[in-house]
Amino acid sequence: MTEAKKVAETVETARNEGLEVARKIWLAGVGAYGRVYQEAAGRVEKVTGAANEMFDQLVEKGEQVEDLVRASISKNEAAGKVTEYVEKTTAQVKTASETRIHELEERFEAVRKTVVEKVSPFMDKVAPINIFAIGGQIEALTAKIDALTAEVEALKGAKAAPKATKKTETEAA
Repeated sequence: MTEAKKVAETVETARNEGLEVARKIWLAGVGAYGRVYQEAAGRVEKVTGAANEMFDQLVEKGEQVEDLVRASISKNEAAGKVTEYVEKTTAQVKTASETRIHELEERFEAVRKTVVEKVSPFMDKVAPINIFAIGGQIEALTAKIDALTAEVEALKGAKAAPKATKKTETEAA
C-alpha cells in the first residue's frame, strides 16, 4: 500500500470515528433533554394533583364555615334584623339606580333628537356633507345604480337580439 493510501484511510477512519463521537454526543444531549422533560412532567402532574386536592379541601372547609356562620346569624335576632335591613336597602338602591339609568337614557334620547332637529337644516350650509342624511343619500344612490344597471342589461339584450336575427337571415340566403 502506498503512503498516500494509508493516509487517506487514516483520515477516513478518523472522520468516521469523529462522526460517531459527534452522533453519540448529540444522542446524549437528546437523551438528557428527554429525561429532564419526563421528570418535569411528572413533577408538574404531582403539583397539579396536589393543587387540585388542596383547592377541593379549601372549598369543603369554606362550605363548612359558611354553614356555621349562617347558623350563627339565624340564631341571633339582631343579625336577622341587620340582614333584613341590608336586603331591603339593596332592593331600594337597585330600584333607584334602574330608575336613574332609565331617566338618563330618556334625556340622552331627547338631546339627540333636539340636536338632529336643530342642526340638520344648517348642515348643508356649514359642511359639504350632511352627516345626518348620508344614510338616506347612500340608499337613494344605490337604488339609482340598480335601476341603471337593469337598463344597461336590457339595452345589451335588445342590441344582441337583432344581430342574432341578421345571422339567421344571412344563413338562409
